[in-house]
Amino acid sequence: MNRRVDGHALGRFDDGAGPFTGLVVGDRVLRLQDDGLVKGPAGYLALLEEWPTVAPRLRELAQEVTPADSVPLADLRVLAPVEPRQVFQAGANYRSHVAQIIVSGRAPDDDRSEDELRRHAEAVMDETARSGSPFVFVSLPTAICGPDDDVVLPRDAVQVDWEAELGVVIGRRAHKVTRAQAMDHVAGFTVCNDISARDLQFPPQHKALGGDWLRAKSRPTFLPTGPFLVPADQVGDHRQLRITLDLGGERRQDDVPANMLFDVPALIASVSAAAVLLPGDLLLTGSPAGNGGHWKRWLQPGDVMDTAIEGLGAQRNRCVAEEG
Repeated sequence: MNRRVDGHALGRFDDGAGPFTGLVVGDRVLRLQDDGLVKGPAGYLALLEEWPTVAPRLRELAQEVTPADSVPLADLRVLAPVEPRQVFQAGANYRSHVAQIIVSGRAPDDDRSEDELRRHAEAVMDETARSGSPFVFVSLPTAICGPDDDVVLPRDAVQVDWEAELGVVIGRRAHKVTRAQAMDHVAGFTVCNDISARDLQFPPQHKALGGDWLRAKSRPTFLPTGPFLVPADQVGDHRQLRITLDLGGERRQDDVPANMLFDVPALIASVSAAAVLLPGDLLLTGSPAGNGGHWKRWLQPGDVMDTAIEGLGAQRNRCVAEEG
């Protein structure tokens, strides 16, 4: 996949000799040196721990990158740009998605028309946004894979789904921050695809206890991320970034974050009220309508997903069957 960035971004790469962190400018990558921007190795967490001072220095470096001190992006393997200690995920956070859930989940004896159901869904969402709180769960960082890596479909699941999402990277410790303070704690944004085994998510034996988020969402390769961490100062209005997902060349999801029920500041305020967000943590903000349940289509070996967010880049992941 041919990639380039407008402005600059942070990424993780492998040149055949091992992983390293680099600054992407256009279609070239500058390897960040140890004892440069931070004391010691220029690893992901070290940079994010010092993000308030690192971010302006990255802007300065980006102005100085030349072909002599950088390498072509096309010559490198692109890894997931983040190595978070914690991953938080918002669920049912797009108006289009919630409307689909309500309409498709009607009871057999519900004789309302689709228009009536949609009006009901709009009223439910308006009230939720006005007086409710976001639904957020925690998943494992070990689910993360790179933007070009294969997604492994487990043997014990047959309804594996996709969810294109805007990922928010935390750049400053956040605990009990207000909505007004929230964006000051954002380092930048990235592209995520929250793969989910729907037939494992709500097993009958655990129905009284809720969803099985571990088996359904935290499997290795179930969170393709990247290609880059684009700093917040390199992104215009993140609410207008177009999110798309194509499966086998067919458009399945298409929306913008402006249609979230709870926006990024609200999510950060809500999560930080209950937990401590650490520099480098990843917050997924929910997925638009157009998941597999709507299309009556689940991921199969050989499927190719193209997930993109305007201004942040694109990923392409092939689905493969679990071996053994």
